[in-house]
Amino acid sequence: MNLSSSRSHSRFRLPATAVCAALAAATVPVNAAILYGPSAYLAFDNTLPGAGLSISPFASQSFSYFHLETFEDGLLNTPGVSASAGSVYTGFNLDSVDADDGVINGSGSVGHSFLHLSGPVATIFTFNAVALGGALPTHAGIVWTDGGGPVTFQAFGPGNSLLGTIVGSGFADAGHNGGTAEDRFFGISDVGGISSISIFDAIGAIEVDHLQYGLATAVPEPSTYAAGLAVLGAVGGAWWRNRRRA
Repeated sequence: MNLSSSRSHSRFRLPATAVCAALAAATVPVNAAILYGPSAYLAFDNTLPGAGLSISPFASQSFSYFHLETFEDGLLNTPGVSASAGSVYTGFNLDSVDADDGVINGSGSVGHSFLHLSGPVATIFTFNAVALGGALPTHAGIVWTDGGGPVTFQAFGPGNSLLGTIVGSGFADAGHNGGTAEDRFFGISDVGGISSISIFDAIGAIEVDHLQYGLATAVPEPSTYAAGLAVLGAVGGAWWRNRRRA
């Protein structure tokens, strides 16, 4: 039965403008900036056994492009990113992400990391939209693997606008023997784009690893659907009341 052509059901039709307004509302993100971490991190995903929940929050998401820089080739050479300070490190007291040596065993002493000898001076990773095909990443994160004192992560959008700040403490183990139980992921997502992220800690040098960034595919989050349904419900209720008065 075609309800739209049935006289008894015609009163339930909403004006097309109301439906369009609700659908438009459903495409507007709610609370666009989302901060992640600090969270335990042993591997990017569960390809290797043993990581459990200590993986990237980006591992299960869909992206138009995505880059994971592990520094295992001795270089920072993933597309569209540069660092303000520091260099790839392979020396004494190395602390790489646990999975980078091919096994999750509590040690990151075999592998590569990115080291900045002056931890209190922020290491800034800047993204280049042109080199990334014309669009800044919507998701970006990095793993802190060694250093001292509270760790501060910040993210910036177009025009160097601050998107968010995370300050984490209480996980540094004060050792420099490659232990990975202290490793923490810091990250952010924002549909408006991320132009740079920075990380620094309070004392000594700082080591980081698994720089990751990508452009999410355009799939609305559940909260956006809720917003659209709320608008549709409000418009429908008002329209129904007006119809009854008529």
